[in-house]
Amino acid sequence: MSDFDYAIIGAGPAGMSAALTLAEHGLRPLVLDRAPRAGGQVFRSAAHSPLSDTTPLGPDYTDGAVLIEAYEACGAHHSAGADVWHVGEDGRILYSLDGETHQAEARELLLCLGAIERPMPISGWTLPGVMTAGAAQVMLKSDGLVAEGAVFVGSGPLLLLIVAQYLRLGVKVRAVVDTTPRRNYLDAAPLLPSALSSWPMLRKGLALLAEIRRADVPVYRNAMNLEVIGTTRAEGLRFRTGKAREIASDHIFLHHGVTPNPNMTRAMGLDHVWNEDQLTWHVATDRFGQSSLPHVAVAGDGAAIVGAEGAQHAGRLAALNMLHRMGRIDRDTRDREAHGDLAALTRLARARRFIHRLYRPTEALRLPSRDDTLVCRCEERTLGDLREGFAEGARDPNALKARTRCGMGPCQGRQCGPVVSGLLANWRDERMETVGYYRLRSPQRLLSLAEFSRFRTVSPARREAAE
Repeated sequence: MSDFDYAIIGAGPAGMSAALTLAEHGLRPLVLDRAPRAGGQVFRSAAHSPLSDTTPLGPDYTDGAVLIEAYEACGAHHSAGADVWHVGEDGRILYSLDGETHQAEARELLLCLGAIERPMPISGWTLPGVMTAGAAQVMLKSDGLVAEGAVFVGSGPLLLLIVAQYLRLGVKVRAVVDTTPRRNYLDAAPLLPSALSSWPMLRKGLALLAEIRRADVPVYRNAMNLEVIGTTRAEGLRFRTGKAREIASDHIFLHHGVTPNPNMTRAMGLDHVWNEDQLTWHVATDRFGQSSLPHVAVAGDGAAIVGAEGAQHAGRLAALNMLHRMGRIDRDTRDREAHGDLAALTRLARARRFIHRLYRPTEALRLPSRDDTLVCRCEERTLGDLREGFAEGARDPNALKARTRCGMGPCQGRQCGPVVSGLLANWRDERMETVGYYRLRSPQRLLSLAEFSRFRTVSPARREAAE
C-alpha cells in the first residue's frame, strides 16, 4: 500500500496547477521541488524577487506571483529543496533533502520536470564568460545580477525576452546576433494563418522585436559561422552576415530553443517519440498527459514544449485524469472539466507549430564541425574523440558512451546527449528515431555514502506532524 495517493515532482506552472486542481477536490498531494520556493524556471523568485520593482520582467512574470501565492495556500505537502534522483515503477521515490536520503511512495505520480536549453556547441562555447541566455535570466531573477555589454546570440522567444528585460532595467546590450535563417520565414509562412488564433502570444513576440528596435541595439540577422573569440576566456564573437564581422565582449549569451528535460523519464523507461518540428524527443502521452506507465503522467515542458500558459493547462488536465483513475470523479465529469483546457492547448499548439518552424535551429548550430570543439563538458570529450570512437565501431549512443566516456559525467548526458544522437544520425545516414538516445539509470545526481546512509521514510502522518 502506497503512503501517498498523489505525488507531484516539480513545482513550476504545471506542478502548481495540478496541485491546485487536486486541492479543489479536497486532496493534499505530496509535491517535491528542488528549488527553495515554488515557481519553476519561468516564475523563479516571482513571489520574493530581489528586484524592488518586477514590472521590467513583464506581466507574465508578475502574474506568476499570484499563482505561487494560490499554490502555497492550497495545503499541498510541499518539500522545498527536495532533489529527486530515483522514481521506480512501483511508485517509490527517493530524493535528497537536508543531507539525508528520503523515501516516499505514491499510487499516482505526475512528473513536471520542465525544460533545459538546447546545447549550442559552437567553437569556444565552453570558455569562461559564455553561458546560455536562460542562465543569464536565472541570475537576474534569483539575485538581480546582470552583465553590462553582453552579446546575445541565437534565436527564439526567450532570447528576445531576456534582451527586452535587460533594456527595461537600463542595462546596456552590445548586440543581438540573430541566427534565424531566411528560409525559415518562408517555411513558417503557411502556418501563420492558423497561428493567428493565438494572436495574443504572437503579439507579445512582435512587441519584443519592436522594443529592441526602438532601443537602437545593433541587430545582425541571418548570422552564420559563429565562433567565440578568446583563449582563456571570452573576448568577443566572430560571425558572418554576408561579410565577416567581430564584436568585442566579455559576455556571450547563447540560446536557440529549449527541449524537455529527458533524464528522469528516460531512466524510468517511459516511451519517447521524436518530434521533427521541434528537433527533440517528447514523452509519449495521451491528451491528459498519461504516459506508457499506467500510474505515471507527465505534464508541462517536461513532456513537450508548450510554454508557461500551456503548462498550466496540461497540469490541470493531468490532475483531472489522476482523479478519474483513483475513482474520485467519473469520466463525464473529467471530460466536462477538461474541455476548456483541451481547447486552449489545441489553440496554443497552432501558434507553437509556427514558432518552432520559424526558429528551427540549423544543423550548424546544433552539431559541432571542428574536431577540437568540446561535446561532453563533464568528461572533456571533443568531436574528434567521438569521430575516433565511431571509426572504432561504436555505432550507437550507448556504445559511443562506453568507448569514449562521453555522457558518463555528473550531468548524465543532458548537454551532450542530443549532440551525440545527431552526430550519429549523420554519420550513419539514418533518422534520429533509428539512432535513439542514451540508456539512463538512477541515481540521477551525485550521492555521497554518508548521505545515502542517513535514510528517512516519509508518510502523510509524518508530513502533517512536521507541518
